[in-house]
Amino acid sequence: MGDSAGGGCYILGGIECKSHGLPQPAGTILISPWIDMATHPREGGNALMDTDYVVGANTSTPCFAMKWLNGISPTDPEVNPIYRQPEELIGLSPQLILVGGGEFALQEAKDWATLCRKADIRHEIICEWGQLHIYALGSACIEPSV
Repeated sequence: MGDSAGGGCYILGGIECKSHGLPQPAGTILISPWIDMATHPREGGNALMDTDYVVGANTSTPCFAMKWLNGISPTDPEVNPIYRQPEELIGLSPQLILVGGGEFALQEAKDWATLCRKADIRHEIICEWGQLHIYALGSACIEPSV
């Protein structure tokens, strides 16, 4: 299980295990996965960046991505699974994708679900209307009775 950038890293870990002939986990849970390091949705502004709680995400996420990439092209399939071909993904574990309907990672979660479908990977994407980034982890600021 991984949330945000951890979700993207978890996908890459599954791909790496597959490339070495290692077994896949029984299942993968991706919470608001930040997968696409190319940050194209952020160029020119992403409306969901303005509704998510990640203040300044149009500015901050490209900076985080460039630090993590450390000179590697953001569209290199080794670091950006959105740029993989479906046949490269066949055999990955089942994927549960949890994403908020009001968060910046919505489009890439949908793109990943599309790739899963094309690669015949068992998957389910659950998009919770109006929820923000990593909503599925809960919040100590929200009263459980609400």
